[in-house]
Amino acid sequence: MATPSSPTHPDDDTPPATASARPPSYYEGYTGYDPTFLGTEVPLPALSDEQRRAAARRVDAKPGEDPAVLPYTHFSVVINRLRQLAYYTVVNIDGDSLIELDRTRDRWFFDPRIAESEQIGEELYRRNALDRGHLVRRLDPVWGEDPQRPNDDTFHFTNCSPQHEKFNQGQDLWQGLENYILGNAELRNRRITVFTGPVLDDDDPIYKGVRLPLAFWKILAYDRADGTLAAAGYVLEQAKLVEDMLGARALFEPGAYRVTIAELRERTGLDFDHLSDHELPLSDSGLERGVVTRVRIADDFSNLVV
Repeated sequence: MATPSSPTHPDDDTPPATASARPPSYYEGYTGYDPTFLGTEVPLPALSDEQRRAAARRVDAKPGEDPAVLPYTHFSVVINRLRQLAYYTVVNIDGDSLIELDRTRDRWFFDPRIAESEQIGEELYRRNALDRGHLVRRLDPVWGEDPQRPNDDTFHFTNCSPQHEKFNQGQDLWQGLENYILGNAELRNRRITVFTGPVLDDDDPIYKGVRLPLAFWKILAYDRADGTLAAAGYVLEQAKLVEDMLGARALFEPGAYRVTIAELRERTGLDFDHLSDHELPLSDSGLERGVVTRVRIADDFSNLVV
């Protein structure tokens, strides 16, 4: 498993090779995220009618498949074609089978199953303070018979979102959440499902024709040793850093926070109500959710409830 110091959010400063697209045949047989992976079924969030109209549709969807869902190896992505960014990504992590592959020079790919115009390419990241941030972490899906394949699959622009290069505070916490849960929670089979995405707000600032998200969210779900499902929501705020770059208005201090799933639904429009009954307390403080709606994550994760 990647350690908290492993590069993932944003990934690194290495200039990528020229972007290109793989042949459509590369994706044949892809099934993506498995909702039964944990034992307890965790379905994809339902899109609203408005979200479904704005979702990119893949050209190779077979009868019975949702054309809005792009399957990769052990993870899936749903794209908002109007924003050219993911509504969400979701990945199956097998903690007992993860393989830590060395990082080589980045090479990012467009996904030919949707229009290139529905994806943000390399032009956005040239000569500025933005980095290409993985949504599904590079090493999270790297398990199974061919670990290189899921590693390479994470380098699709569909799995990429602009993040400020100076975002240091909270960065290690954000990418270390999965590691902490794998190492400290009483898990059944050491498996985790992780939903991740940008917060897409209509008022996000525009740069090079692209509205830049000012926050990112994550939901971790896993089966505990007693077989019960646990879920927790998190937000990573970067607004003040983008404010310095573009003059955006910041509502929260930069950092990583534990938040309620209800807040994530309000901010993203995605329906995660099926996880609300399994939601963990915000922290070990004993305060009711109605009193505290977000808790800043401690540097050592000591205030997380697992």
